[in-house]
Amino acid sequence: MNKLGILVLWLLFCYTSKAQDTIFSDTPETLLVRVIEISSTEVTYKNFFNPDGILRSIPNQHILKIVYENGKEESKFQLKNKTSGKTLESNVFVVEGNHIAFNNEDITHKAAFKIMMNKAPQTNSDELNNALVMADSKRNGQIAFNIIAPTSAVAGIYFARQHRYNDPKEQLKAKTFFLSGLGVCVASIITAQIYKSIKNKHIRKAALLYNKELLY
Repeated sequence: MNKLGILVLWLLFCYTSKAQDTIFSDTPETLLVRVIEISSTEVTYKNFFNPDGILRSIPNQHILKIVYENGKEESKFQLKNKTSGKTLESNVFVVEGNHIAFNNEDITHKAAFKIMMNKAPQTNSDELNNALVMADSKRNGQIAFNIIAPTSAVAGIYFARQHRYNDPKEQLKAKTFFLSGLGVCVASIITAQIYKSIKNKHIRKAALLYNKELLY
């Protein structure tokens, strides 16, 4: 009889350990709960062992992750993009600072831009299309300055070699060509990075607009 009781308790434990949602927070305590609703700011839940008890809530910023009864996990990164009880749809972007993710996977700005460009432009709002056009414009500028940088360096070295003779005037010309080419190269690299930064900013803006139009 004791063995049967132990077996029943063990089976009950196994069932309950898999049937609850688990909230891992930034405190040592792990919460065994039934998640009721997820909003953009907090998670509402009931104690798993007291399903008829009061509703409780915990701010999203204190949650590290949620493991649901079916084994699915939801990270803090995903929770920030929830809206009042609705599960975030797939095929949307997550933008946090200079970071972009798609379907909960980190991607580059270039990949994000490519995904958005695959969407028919006639289905986009003017605001989204404008953000994509601005991003494409800055991308072209970045490409142009990335080409100018090595070209100017090579040109400076080439013309400097043409005036590398012992004549002081020719040596001065060689030095001038070399420094000019080097200066243009450095300036082009810096400008290309500025264009890249602005381009990425437009891509992140477009990603948020893309989400808004996809979800609403």
